[in-house]
Amino acid sequence: MRPWRPGSRRRAEASLSEHPHATIARAAWQAVSRGDVEGLERMFAEDVVWHATARTPWRGTHRGRRAVLDFLARIGESMEVFDARLDDLLASESRVSMLFHISARSKGRALEADYQLLARIDAGSVAEIWTTTLDPDALEAFFGA
Repeated sequence: MRPWRPGSRRRAEASLSEHPHATIARAAWQAVSRGDVEGLERMFAEDVVWHATARTPWRGTHRGRRAVLDFLARIGESMEVFDARLDDLLASESRVSMLFHISARSKGRALEADYQLLARIDAGSVAEIWTTTLDPDALEAFFGA
């Protein structure tokens, strides 16, 4: 076993710097959490595409920055309570994957579910997003499907 030497911790921390795409994803997450529409808008490519795959009233493909922002606003407006917690984030040269947990209440129903978001990053902007729930049965029961 190698002995610890002063300064080795600093080298280890420096080598663990966050990938630029992870930084973009965290900034987008924080913008959504703060309700910072303008900040989020700057992170999306003008022709961003969001594929909502879960069986919800918003299922489908939303194309363009305005359509994606409207899609997100409709979700928020339809809920009495909607909280999300980021659990994991993985980044590569072209993609970011986020695992998060949502807690929601609407029309006397409650939902606790995990989601996965996969985003393609292009030229420093979020270009395309896919989302899916890891518990489709819970989501369908929540929306009364």
